[in-house]
Amino acid sequence: MSATPHWIYGIFPALFLILFMVGMILTFRHDWSRLAELYRTYEEAPPNFWRMQSGAVGLIYYKSTLNVGVSRQGLYLSIFPLFSFGLPPLLIPWNAVRKIEVANQLFEKRLRLYLSSPEIKLILREDVLESAKEYLAAQGFEWV
Repeated sequence: MSATPHWIYGIFPALFLILFMVGMILTFRHDWSRLAELYRTYEEAPPNFWRMQSGAVGLIYYKSTLNVGVSRQGLYLSIFPLFSFGLPPLLIPWNAVRKIEVANQLFEKRLRLYLSSPEIKLILREDVLESAKEYLAAQGFEWV
């Protein structure tokens, strides 16, 4: 009867952890990559720019790693470089927003923006989007 080496019992948890992390990275990249196909930008961040914000892009919540900018051309989004893992900055035009609704959390006012193509939701703080009021009004949205 042969004895199984003890190190073999460590392989299964390590393999599970590696597969879990790969799955999380692929999930993390999915919605952002879909947006990048249409809205990738090489432009610099606009003057109205807030670093280290929290918000959601699709199913992923970015806690203090999301950079948000507002310009006449659209909504600029990027991820703090240390965490971007090759995800490019985005410039989403205002006409890509099809619906806006309030998505408040406890003590923080947030807005949920529904994009038309691809159908992805963004959740951002209301005060960050305050300077977008005139651009959204031009698209027919009343400020909520």
